[in-house]
Amino acid sequence: MNKNNSTQENPIEGQEEQKRDVFSTFRVIQTVVLLSAVLATLLTLWNPYKLFSQKEFIQPVQDASVNSSAITANTIGILVGHWKVDSGAVCENGIVEANVNEAIANQVSVKLSAMGYSVKLLAETDIDLINFRGPTLIAIYCKACDEGSGSNSGFTIGTTLKTSDMNAANTLAACMGEIYQKSTNLDFAYQIINSDHRAYPIFEVVNPKTPMIYLEMGSLLYDQAVLIDDSEKVANGIVNGILCYLDTLEEQP
Repeated sequence: MNKNNSTQENPIEGQEEQKRDVFSTFRVIQTVVLLSAVLATLLTLWNPYKLFSQKEFIQPVQDASVNSSAITANTIGILVGHWKVDSGAVCENGIVEANVNEAIANQVSVKLSAMGYSVKLLAETDIDLINFRGPTLIAIYCKACDEGSGSNSGFTIGTTLKTSDMNAANTLAACMGEIYQKSTNLDFAYQIINSDHRAYPIFEVVNPKTPMIYLEMGSLLYDQAVLIDDSEKVANGIVNGILCYLDTLEEQP
């Protein structure tokens, strides 16, 4: 009798152990699945570019129509004012500053690239501006196209006192001023970029060893004939101004 009872109880105990094992395995699988879902959600929500204020920097932008090669120590930077950020000045006849800046920057890039130079077009919000190190960086803009807003005819070159090599910055400004004026026949003015200027934050983030200037190429109100109808003269002035400065580097001992 006892023998028969013992033989009947063993299968039941075995089934219960099996159920416990299956239940434990199921709980492990369920836990793994839940953890995977949570991690996937966190990775989806996390965005490294949110480490920077959206007002200052956004995800880097690139234009497939121009040279978008990786930045090296020999890369010439052309910062395109308002490009992929906002319109800039908008004239009554429909001319948009951002479009003018981009068109001229593309010409400059094509010309320099054809000479074998590495060129990078940069937006104001491009993360590649942070500690940008190169032979030079030119930030190009246009003057406004309405009366009474400093939109007088002519071009303006600006620098700041943030650079660690004022001699290099002054040489770049002098080269650009002389060559650009000869190419465009526009009047020339020079200014110090102060902290309330739109371009000042750019000078702040660029490597201080990179010679940089701010170039207002002309007035959209008075100089449309040069900036739009004869833009190749503008591009040539910028290219040859850069080459003039690079030549001074080769002359140094």
